[in-house]
Amino acid sequence: MPTDFGGQTLDMKNIKEAAMATRGKPGTSGQREHDATEAAATGNGVDPGQGAGQSPASGQGPATIVSRRSQFMIAPQQQPGLATFSVDFLTQQLTNSPDIEVVKTISPPRLFGFQSAELGQVPLSPLVLAKMDPDKAKLLKTQAQGRCAVERDDRLAYMLDPSTPQLPNPGVLTPLADGFTATIEVLGQDGPLPEAEVYVFGSMWPAQGITDASGRATVTLQGETPETIRSILVKPKIDYWTFWLDRPQLVPNSVNRIAVRALGAVLRNFPGQQLMGWGERAMGLDRLPPSFDGAGIKIAIIDSGLAPTHRNLHGITEGTSIVGNDKAAWTVDTIGHGSHCAGIIAGGPVGAGGGIRGFAPAAEIHICRIFPGGRFSDLVSALDYCMEHGIDVANMSLGGGDPSQIIEDRIIRAKQMGMACIIAAGNSSGPVQFPASTPHCLAVAALGKWGEFPDDSYHSQQALDGFQSRDGYFPAKFSCFGPEVDVCAPGVGIVSSLPADGFGAWDGTSMATPHVTGLAALVLAHHPDFTKGNFQNRDARRVERLFQILKETATPLQFGDPNRTGAGLPNAMRALGLETGVAPVAAAASATDPSLATLRRLLGLPPAEAPSMVPAGAPAPQSAAPVQAGASNVARGPAQTAGAMALQSVDPMQSGSSYVARGPAQTASATFVPTMMDPDPAQIREIMHKVGLL
Repeated sequence: MPTDFGGQTLDMKNIKEAAMATRGKPGTSGQREHDATEAAATGNGVDPGQGAGQSPASGQGPATIVSRRSQFMIAPQQQPGLATFSVDFLTQQLTNSPDIEVVKTISPPRLFGFQSAELGQVPLSPLVLAKMDPDKAKLLKTQAQGRCAVERDDRLAYMLDPSTPQLPNPGVLTPLADGFTATIEVLGQDGPLPEAEVYVFGSMWPAQGITDASGRATVTLQGETPETIRSILVKPKIDYWTFWLDRPQLVPNSVNRIAVRALGAVLRNFPGQQLMGWGERAMGLDRLPPSFDGAGIKIAIIDSGLAPTHRNLHGITEGTSIVGNDKAAWTVDTIGHGSHCAGIIAGGPVGAGGGIRGFAPAAEIHICRIFPGGRFSDLVSALDYCMEHGIDVANMSLGGGDPSQIIEDRIIRAKQMGMACIIAAGNSSGPVQFPASTPHCLAVAALGKWGEFPDDSYHSQQALDGFQSRDGYFPAKFSCFGPEVDVCAPGVGIVSSLPADGFGAWDGTSMATPHVTGLAALVLAHHPDFTKGNFQNRDARRVERLFQILKETATPLQFGDPNRTGAGLPNAMRALGLETGVAPVAAAASATDPSLATLRRLLGLPPAEAPSMVPAGAPAPQSAAPVQAGASNVARGPAQTAGAMALQSVDPMQSGSSYVARGPAQTASATFVPTMMDPDPAQIREIMHKVGLL
């Protein structure tokens, strides 16, 4: 029988019976509130219901290694005509279910005034975090019948290139020899260099080590000979370039010496003289007046924390730590990733103390620490913080895991409140990763430029073969690609701040994204559309207008594949209307109207792009007709005709209604629900009137 709680029902019977059948004796459950990285507190994932081995925390002997239970996010969902489950009801039902461990609940953000009850905005649900087997989560989702979302609480990764060549398949590895040992000595400009990472790649698994106080690391290369070693990589911790050498001649059982270059050996007078990096210069920051500094704009950096003692970051005073129990721990950055991103965005003050210069040194920066150990649920909490604090632009150099409607709902609501989410496309060399794949953000890919780093650094290995522009730009081979990519930005050999007061040259879409975030802040602070024009209100139109400006004023890069670069490299002078003879892009009710562009994208229609945006060799659209009810929008090239989806029928905009989009050659229809998209229904009606749909 269904369980009744406060007039609500959720049938847990089948879930319990399935758990009894598949697991035998059920274990215990209970509500425990702790951080997502609580492995020690829960016995490193040992399930008490397994009955095998001892918990490492118990001190009663060795533990048998078992699989950790997965963590899931459970959120109430609105369904037409049905009462929405309360979080207390869900928590009670989960707590009473065998082999489900409730971890904690996450309340929705505290919003006030118009933000809390705007008509048509996506509702924000509280979350329950719980650990269970995937089969049980699947049953729970089925039994809920759409009244609650059940999604895996995946781990997030920061989008820093791992600098690791593709690893061999362990199932087919065959040793070629007994192996040997080699000692690598790393020397800097002042002598032995400690804490440098050393990687040696051969035909088997790579060997790695970290140099000690004498600058030495000894590595054992199983199944290798000196002749099978393919390459060696040295990554100093701070203040030096990486070193890469193909076919190194290593002497077994001996010391093999490598000298690495300081950053200042290539970058003149650095760090004593303040550096504006090649990425900032490529985007035109060096041509802007000093008064364009981002003052009045709030930027959130959702990352690994910050080193506030750094000469270029000490002005940052706002933040919170989502992971752990100490909210003030945002000032701790054990990884350096957040500090590196912060330097690109807001490094400063301008001209003081040397170091590096960021895009928006006068902006108000908020740090949301979710690494190490960040999960999707931590990103939910970080986005809630951003909405509560009125953030204008959120930098997310992170991603991974399956698409999440819970995360997307937060991003949509943030957009409806006027917050732009700028997200790294990813570093897997494959399709754009979530959350950058959502159409409600600006997805950023990475590029590099020859001549901006030493030839013997690992940065020289990041160029994608066969793609290079006449002025030396190349798409980064690690960068994710696809139609979701909106723009590209510098992401190879990017020098920025590292704890405690050092610098490093890093690669990744993580480094590209802060370039765009910084420029977005300048546009919001200084573009007339946002200072005195029609886009001052904090709503989805403001965000779409910002994205439109960044894309339409970008410089197209003719690599032959727009999926790697999107609209191109953003240009600060053009985006701000400062280039000679170029006025700020005016908003108009045309094919490039931001609201119309939103509608086209959400209906699956191709964007109306100018001919200059079409890459060389691609079919050039010969018509860009407006969206019309019952008609298909066709892009015709020299040898190609492609039908795209168009709106087939329009019903009154009502919450929960579905609207059908059909293509001329498609038998299946695609639907979207207005309550799960933006702008709100009233704005959609206005757009449809504009293009003749209503």
